[in-house]
Amino acid sequence: MEWLVKNWFVQLLVCLLLLVFTIESSRAATESTFPPAADQPPAVDTQELIKTEDHWKLDQKDAAKTNPENTVSAASAQNASTEQKEFFTRQQKVALLNVGSWAVIMAYGMAEWDYNQTGLHFKNEGWFGKDTSYGGSDKLGHAWSAYALSHLFSYLYRHWQYTDKEAHLYGALSSLGVNTFMEIADGFSPSQGFSYEDMMMNLLGSGMGYLLGAYPELGRKIDFRLEITPKFDHQDLKIGTNYDRHVYLVAIKADGFDFIENPYLKYLELHLGYGASDYAHYKEGQHDNRNRHIYAGIGFNVSKLLQKYVKTTVLDYIQIPYTSLRHDFQLD
Repeated sequence: MEWLVKNWFVQLLVCLLLLVFTIESSRAATESTFPPAADQPPAVDTQELIKTEDHWKLDQKDAAKTNPENTVSAASAQNASTEQKEFFTRQQKVALLNVGSWAVIMAYGMAEWDYNQTGLHFKNEGWFGKDTSYGGSDKLGHAWSAYALSHLFSYLYRHWQYTDKEAHLYGALSSLGVNTFMEIADGFSPSQGFSYEDMMMNLLGSGMGYLLGAYPELGRKIDFRLEITPKFDHQDLKIGTNYDRHVYLVAIKADGFDFIENPYLKYLELHLGYGASDYAHYKEGQHDNRNRHIYAGIGFNVSKLLQKYVKTTVLDYIQIPYTSLRHDFQLD
């Protein structure tokens, strides 16, 4: 009983620390976006100065022309009023998003990975060696998921009226926080364990998400993508963990370079990718077909073509199979 209480206490403490961090970050962001009332210009008694509705409208127009600051103040007040009318404040939305993500992770982990069934322990998983569990594909999986999640969070924060600068920063921090929570929770699972290799890749992915979001010129040129090649069997449903069918790649897009003016060349991309196969069913003592490979190739920018018909960026994160010509370099 004492062991169980200690485990729950550690997890509860981590949750509370992450919650306090999230709330304080969102509060600071709100204060930086909406100045305090003391900084606003003094209110004007319009009832004394304006006697009729028509005069009031005319006075507002004149004031906007002679003093643009009044217009800015009115817009800020209107934005603040709009936020007050919403059911949740921005701080509450941020807290709900992050805590809700942790709750989903905990619920799934307790159902599938036996969370909270052992004490906190660490697991050395290695990096990209042949004798690792997935040949390193799982490590790139952590980086890619943290990268994509940071941009998803950033999108939500912009939708909640955070500035672009704030959204990119807080999106990356939220992604790192969610993945850190998952890694700590893994430490209480007998089948998982806390992996510092996974934690480093979470940090790398979140950092890439911030850089490619906060610096648009860099984001125009580079994508970090996941390619999943189906084999049309029941294993295709294991999208998140069937690393044998995953390839992770960096795409350098011609469309992001202004000196390339030919409209057809704009659709080309340079790819550099990594994958590992035949790891899922390998058992020690059997014939070893495991192999790792890197590849270089030329791809077609499907996302650029899709933008003509649908405004979506999903193909900036997903590579459609068989849309590139590549040359493999076998590592085994």
